[in-house]
Amino acid sequence: MEKSIKINIAGIVFQINEDAYELLRDYLQSITAKLRNVEGGSEMMDDIESRIAEIFQSKPSWQTAVISKEEVEELISTMGSPEEIAGDFESESYESFSGRKQKKLYRNTNNSIIGGVCSGVADYTGIEAVWIRLAFVLFTLVYFSGAVVYAVLWIALPGISYAAGRSEKRTAGAASRQRPAGSGATERGAAVGNAFNEIFSAFGKVFIIIFRIVIAIIGVAFILTGFSAIFSFVLVTFFQSTAFTPGFMSDSIFYLPDFFAFLVSPPMTVWLTILTSIVIILPLLALIYWGIRMVFQFRARDLALNLSMLIIWVVSCTSLAILLFTQGISFSDSGRSINETPLPVADTLYVRLDNKVSSLDYDRDFHFPMEDYDLYFSEENKTIYGTPELYIYHTDEEPFVKVTKYSNSRSRADARRKAEDINYYFVTAGNAILLDEYFSLPERERWSGSFVKVRLYIPDGYTIYFDEDVEDIMHDDYFGCGLYSWEAGDKYWTMENGKLKQLKQLNN
Repeated sequence: MEKSIKINIAGIVFQINEDAYELLRDYLQSITAKLRNVEGGSEMMDDIESRIAEIFQSKPSWQTAVISKEEVEELISTMGSPEEIAGDFESESYESFSGRKQKKLYRNTNNSIIGGVCSGVADYTGIEAVWIRLAFVLFTLVYFSGAVVYAVLWIALPGISYAAGRSEKRTAGAASRQRPAGSGATERGAAVGNAFNEIFSAFGKVFIIIFRIVIAIIGVAFILTGFSAIFSFVLVTFFQSTAFTPGFMSDSIFYLPDFFAFLVSPPMTVWLTILTSIVIILPLLALIYWGIRMVFQFRARDLALNLSMLIIWVVSCTSLAILLFTQGISFSDSGRSINETPLPVADTLYVRLDNKVSSLDYDRDFHFPMEDYDLYFSEENKTIYGTPELYIYHTDEEPFVKVTKYSNSRSRADARRKAEDINYYFVTAGNAILLDEYFSLPERERWSGSFVKVRLYIPDGYTIYFDEDVEDIMHDDYFGCGLYSWEAGDKYWTMENGKLKQLKQLNN
């Protein structure tokens, strides 16, 4: 039969097995050694022994049962290692015999209902936690101020579990031992406080359940958003597929590799595409990761991973910004070239297309989102083509056509030279004007914001006819003649008081 001995802890006699006694003795000696140089260490040891006695007394048959080694091990697990206890005592509020106070405000997560804010404030002020909780509830009814303050403190204050829990339990134990007999008012106050605590605890549990459900729903939304955004980005950007995009968005898809190919050399296109992908995809991956954490509510030592991803993202953003800045210098100034040509004076002017995009042999194309503007690139002759913009205006003079070519470069003079080098052709034959559906840049020249505007100036009383395919290059001008491109084709129009009016259909 295992030998047992009697020991005195905080003035209370316990029966304990010999091996359990040796383990408890070594544990207390280790704590004593850790607290030897801490101010008020002896008083701290008294509190620790009182807490140990309380734990042993919590056993239903502590007066007759013998404390086993397993129970001592459970006690040590509850109390914490000597290092943890010494560290907690150094960080918590403690009043030594000299009367000097070292207080620190924290969240007591060991006695928390929601976040431990009220318990931490109670430890700091010495006021019962129940009254702190009641004050927060009352102030929450005043413009929700209590909830706001609680949320701010929840975020700002550090959480301490063991030290705060031990401090409160030690205070409660001391209070129970020192409570005078027959203090009925105190007993009634404690009963009221316990009742409020039970109410707060019930509401707190309900709130935490609802809060976790909301967090889980938000996490699922994060996961779905992140995955769908990454999938769509990769599918659209690199595979040029619009299978998963709504019909009204399909004409506005932005293909990064194609767009960069018109601006920079092929090696630079690869780097710009990679950096842009990292800048966009990394935050989406982070969104997915945090969504998973919110759904499954697990803790992970991911500081190194988060810092690494943040560094990669910042470096990618910086590199992309530098590359875009160096390339953007070529767009720093603009220039234009203007050419005006009289139109035939006839009863009716016919506007038709001559050379069309369908006749071009190009390898890739790019459509500017939300704009009726396209670029085409031919690998064979290293030439970039673009579509012009056609507008109709009123004039008080003879009819004429004005072709304005625009471009950008590092200087205005160079931008003007680039604009002049843009090739765009049209011809007037009899009472018709034949417009090309595209313009071209000089061979091997990259696109630098180049585009062409064709403006037809028509006087009052002049009749004009548009072929249906002219609508492809016609742009709506709400400040011009009030003509919408989609209604112009295959109709006769006459200029009256600065506005185009549709005539009845005639044979052409």
